[in-house]
Amino acid sequence: MRALSSTGLNASPISFDAVLFDLDGTLVATDRFWLEAAERGARRAFQALGLERGLPTRDEWMSLVGMPLDGGFRALFPDLGEAQRKAVLTACVEEEEELLRVGGAPAMPGVRETVRELADLGLALGIASNCTTSYLAHMLDGLELRDLVRAAVCRESPGIENKADMIERLLLEFGTRSAVMVGDRKTDRDAAWDNGIPHVHCSFGFAQGDEHVEAEGRIQSLDELPALLRRRAAWITSALRDLGASEAPGMRIGIAGARAAGKTLFARDAERLLRARGTRARAIPLDAFASDGDSATADVDVERLEREVLVPHARGERVVLERAGLPAPLTVEPGAVLLLEGTTRSWGRLRPLLDRLVFLEVSEDVLQRRRTSRHARRCGREPHVRAPAAPEPLEPVPPGVDLTLDGSNPLGPG
Repeated sequence: MRALSSTGLNASPISFDAVLFDLDGTLVATDRFWLEAAERGARRAFQALGLERGLPTRDEWMSLVGMPLDGGFRALFPDLGEAQRKAVLTACVEEEEELLRVGGAPAMPGVRETVRELADLGLALGIASNCTTSYLAHMLDGLELRDLVRAAVCRESPGIENKADMIERLLLEFGTRSAVMVGDRKTDRDAAWDNGIPHVHCSFGFAQGDEHVEAEGRIQSLDELPALLRRRAAWITSALRDLGASEAPGMRIGIAGARAAGKTLFARDAERLLRARGTRARAIPLDAFASDGDSATADVDVERLEREVLVPHARGERVVLERAGLPAPLTVEPGAVLLLEGTTRSWGRLRPLLDRLVFLEVSEDVLQRRRTSRHARRCGREPHVRAPAAPEPLEPVPPGVDLTLDGSNPLGPG
């Protein structure tokens, strides 16, 4: 994962590792060539097939944008046989390729500038599109994005069945769950939510009139995206300020919440923001101190946590944690702010050892959606994993909470 640049808190850095883009209707102004190409191709194919029928309307043609074309053409021409539909589709794609050769790749306003700004900030950028490999290559070159986009996946990529697969592939390649999907269709939103990441809806795109797209964020133009992505850092910065985290070296802050509330990324981003301001900080997962091995509901071995971290840290010692459950050793510097995060039954015992306790409050429907998506994607990769038989109960609010934050939207409150 790429770290944030060393920017002061007041400069509002972007607290995400990656941004994933849809292509048509998001980066590409597809209406500037697709309508003409589709009508030309359909007329040519109808004539060659000896068919006399009317052409689809503009809205019907545009409903195909961003969708797999083979399925779209089946819905648009249900009266045609498979061979006839394929002939029409082939003719439309041929006309599209010809128009693109002549006219180039038309971009949505602000594409190059916005993508360049995000790349310069160190974010990993990806594309997930229901297009062909040749179309994807043409757009990467035509929009001059090839040197800015780290990875791009389409429906012809090996092992890909749908857009949710594309997003999963990009997240694995980038090595992060801290990402946002940007697109204009409900299918983009669904694919993002299927992977447990937030969606930014492009209101300027090609969603149909009756296609309501619920999303964590909305933009009217692409150049609004960087400011929207900065909202998360501003939200966490405000919370850290309320807690006085920069004013007391060695402060101990607990971050509580239900499973899938976003505690791990909140603690990670808080650590980054504090460090960017020159305050030592370290996020520590309480899972590493689970007493019975079930990190989702376990008690914390409080005595071990005190012995291995809290006591030596209070003496001003440098602490190196090497434990099962940690992907790598954690170094806790003398005087660092400790961000202890986890879902545990032990907050009552831990609270007297903390200076502040934060609770991430997330609505039940959002929690269940996130948990379902996690299980569904894991079940596909790991056959031994099974989805839960019933929804999990909400985590009770622990005693002694100093600050409750609405964590339902990873972008931060609007």
